[in-house]
Amino acid sequence: MTRISSRRWLSLPLLAALALPGCGGKLKQFVHFEGQITKSKMNADGSVTTTTETYDDWDEMKEALAASAKELRATTKELISTLVDVPPPGEVKLGDLSPEFSAYEGKAAFDFVGKLVGRVEGDGTVEGEGGFTYVQIGVPTYDEFFKASAEFHAFVVQTRESVLKLRALAQARIQATMNGRVDAKMSLGDVVALALKQAPDAGGSVGGKAKGALGGAFESGEGVPDDLVEMRDLALSIGRSAPQFVEKTQRLIQTGRQLVTGAPSSITNPKTVLHIDLIVKGLEDSVRVIGDSGKMLGDLAKQLATLKKQ
Repeated sequence: MTRISSRRWLSLPLLAALALPGCGGKLKQFVHFEGQITKSKMNADGSVTTTTETYDDWDEMKEALAASAKELRATTKELISTLVDVPPPGEVKLGDLSPEFSAYEGKAAFDFVGKLVGRVEGDGTVEGEGGFTYVQIGVPTYDEFFKASAEFHAFVVQTRESVLKLRALAQARIQATMNGRVDAKMSLGDVVALALKQAPDAGGSVGGKAKGALGGAFESGEGVPDDLVEMRDLALSIGRSAPQFVEKTQRLIQTGRQLVTGAPSSITNPKTVLHIDLIVKGLEDSVRVIGDSGKMLGDLAKQLATLKKQ
């Protein structure tokens, strides 16, 4: 009988405090994260090995999360190339996460989920290879989990990048019109509200001195009122969906653990069962990404909750 190792990933709360934002740099300029990632591994003899890593810098946290995502992408790619007699792989699209996001799908300025040519995320690079592909093995409960975990990861990336872009646009507006900086204690909602007040017409018509101050922003496309308002509206939509995804975190982790345990009896296709160890690794990698992503999502959701429709 094939031995299956089981890993348990425990998500702990992540504390965050706003840092003084700059005009469009990395996310760490906007948010300072502090927290721990605790990983528990079930050994073959039944004992549990637990390790805890502490993070107090965004770069360290992002590096850890990027590592788990990279591992999952590699495992998924291997599964897709190895498995035969299974349904084709799936691909998450922005509109799959919520019907409210469909209007933004395929737009490079707003869509951080799809495989868009030339897309640049907050730190100047496209996450992994871009896109969120998931494997299907022909067993409904497993296929549903792989899809749900890919959608969860995609939602967190979309949320993170939308918050980053929105703050960058708002900061650019404030600096252009007031030549000022934003107090570190200001919420995302307050920063955006202040930025929108700098133009007589939030829909895009700016006159007089304000228009002159924004000349460079209009030429580059960054800080244009229409972009700021549209990104704010997308962020509001994300904020409405965020609580549902936050609630899913522990449920998805629990489901993944159960699927690992049940793999020997649930996966019966002779051509598929040959690769059961790789499938289990895909499940474990997915659980890890869900746990790592979930830590970030809780705080991002709180930031989005401060936004209001003007």
